[in-house]
Amino acid sequence: MGWNPREEKPLTWKETANSILRFDVRILYVVGVWAMPVTKLFRAYTAFTLVLAVGYSVEAVIHIWLVRNSMEEVTLAVSTYAVVVTSACKLVSFLQHEPGYWRLVRWMDAVVADQRHFCEERPELRAIFDEARKRAKRYPNALRVYNTSLIISWVFIPLLAPPGLRPLPFQQIPLSETEDFPLFLFSYLLQTFGMLFMCLVSGCLDSFFTAVMIYTAAQFRILGLRIAALRQDNDEIKRQARSDVYEKPRKGAATDHVYEELRLCIRTHQEITSFVTHLESVMNPIAALQLITGVINGCLMIFPTAASSESGALLKCIACVPTISAQVLIYCLGAHAVMEQSEAVSAAAYGCAWPDTSPRCRRSLLVLMTRAMKPLTLTAGGIYTIERSTFLSLLNAGYSYYALLKNFNSR
Repeated sequence: MGWNPREEKPLTWKETANSILRFDVRILYVVGVWAMPVTKLFRAYTAFTLVLAVGYSVEAVIHIWLVRNSMEEVTLAVSTYAVVVTSACKLVSFLQHEPGYWRLVRWMDAVVADQRHFCEERPELRAIFDEARKRAKRYPNALRVYNTSLIISWVFIPLLAPPGLRPLPFQQIPLSETEDFPLFLFSYLLQTFGMLFMCLVSGCLDSFFTAVMIYTAAQFRILGLRIAALRQDNDEIKRQARSDVYEKPRKGAATDHVYEELRLCIRTHQEITSFVTHLESVMNPIAALQLITGVINGCLMIFPTAASSESGALLKCIACVPTISAQVLIYCLGAHAVMEQSEAVSAAAYGCAWPDTSPRCRRSLLVLMTRAMKPLTLTAGGIYTIERSTFLSLLNAGYSYYALLKNFNSR
């Protein structure tokens, strides 16, 4: 691809044409997050997105103050406001670590390119890569479509109310559609576009990291099969050596062949391991924000669903549950897959034909197995390890906070 994988300079639209992450990067460009290239006009577009979040925040604070005596309305208002705050924080985090994202994309493409010719030669490796590419498109696209359709439906539902009684989409402030129509229309558009842009920013960043984790896990799996295949290659060469009068030279050639293949595998493993370390440094603030918001919103959505008798509030809460849980679940499943496939490299190394190799091959395999036995974990905020069981822990935490909130409200 001709890129330096560790180069930290802005990407351009042309550069991303051959990237496996081109769709995720380009959609982030469309929603005002990823500048390609960095220009004053695009920075103004990004600033406009943040201004929408600030305007939404002002109306959210007013609404929360007006309904402060109603726990059901407060929790519902805070839950929607938390989405905007989290999305704005994600955008600010991206801007602070922007060079790291440029490097992440280039490095991901370099890692994939390093094993691409092995995939072209072996159908089973190619099938793994193709399946990863399908999943990296299918899951994020489904999440984006659902989130966008949910926001659009939430925005247009108030229009079904009779004229003069139409509420604002998310945060209610003392404005009448008939008496204060210009201000009402301004608030309606501010809340609509503020929530829509912030949800797209958050969802597209989550989708970007989902695709990266899927591709990373696939690269570890491909590497494991390459290491396991050393046994097949070695056995084949040994069978040829038994029928040859020059058996000793042929065994030496077999050993050299296995060692050369092993050396390439170790180099690839080192590169992927370094990439995961960089991925962890870039992703952990975004993951922390999403996991914290997932727990808070899980609690705040359960409470009005159980306490409110209004069908509108109940419908909003039920419709948001898949979004909240899915955005947390994709991080947990993606990080767990990376950890699981990185540990599988050690088992693949143990399962290859190491007893028949030279001492230097065995020493190299021992080092590789020792390194691969240490799981490569992705964390939230550099503190909390993300894995499959994390999702259940967060659900339990959300329910515990709901029980605490219910007891507090019943007093």
